Amino acid sequence: MVSNHRYLIVVIILCIVLVGISAGIKIQDNISTNQNPFDFGDIFTGSHPAPLPGMDSSFLDNSNFSNSGNQTVKPKPAGIPGVTATAYLVGNIKTGKIYMAKNSNRIMPVASMSKLVTAFVATDVLTADSTITITEESASTSPDGSNLQVDEHYTLNEILQTLLLSSSNVAAESIARTSNRDYFMELMRSYAWEVGMPNSFFADPSGISPQNVASAQDLFGLAKYLVNFRPDILQRTRIMGASFATTTSHGSHVITSTHPFVGDPRFIGGKTGRTEAAGETMLTILNIDDQPIAFIILGARYGSRESDTRILLGEVQKVADFR
Repeated sequence: MVSNHRYLIVVIILCIVLVGISAGIKIQDNISTNQNPFDFGDIFTGSHPAPLPGMDSSFLDNSNFSNSGNQTVKPKPAGIPGVTATAYLVGNIKTGKIYMAKNSNRIMPVASMSKLVTAFVATDVLTADSTITITEESASTSPDGSNLQVDEHYTLNEILQTLLLSSSNVAAESIARTSNRDYFMELMRSYAWEVGMPNSFFADPSGISPQNVASAQDLFGLAKYLVNFRPDILQRTRIMGASFATTTSHGSHVITSTHPFVGDPRFIGGKTGRTEAAGETMLTILNIDDQPIAFIILGARYGSRESDTRILLGEVQKVADFR
């Protein structure tokens, strides 16, 4: 009888142990399958997708999410004293080296720097002697200093000077409307992607629209494309001024460059821009120690794009080895 009791006790103990082990396994299974709901793993790692045109992209540049699920804010670049630009980049077009940058991936309005894309698309789809007519539709765009008149006719070769030197919005619209404006805008967007501007978008050919956007990195890609493949466009931007005599096709016009570095012997080319949404923008490519160095300014205060560029020029000459 005693042995039977002992046997029963052993069986009961074994059952209790087995139940405990089973419960422990179940608990461990629950822990491994029900992770911390605030641990997002790798969901937020990697690069952010580009925002839709017009979207405020500031959150893409100023925040990041860690793997622990805690939101951390990236410190904003301190920037260089005296530079008012919200974003800038200084880089070597030949080597690809970036010397200085602030918010260089931030997507921002670019204003009339859009016209560089307008120019190289136009020269790709039209011939130099294609006729560009100033229509009522194109003349009704935001006024500029070009004084182009309705029913005037220009060759593409002529009107590109007005587009790139005096930054004529009327010239930009007239070029885009020569065949099919919607198709021309499609080409601007697709060409921009192809030349290294993946975060850009163009809603109009002039840059008036705040939806004409790109990052400083995009504009560095554009600068590399122009230097390496379209120096003819940059050549036009180096002219200080031009004039058109009165003909049967158009009246007389005098145009001057808006770029403050146009008289600098180091100036390879560039373009200025200014709108309320964009502030002041500017691309300046200079020959420094036989190297093409791009200075890109976005979101500068009015009247500051030249001084911003000169400050960056002074700083990069102190620290950079351009070889």
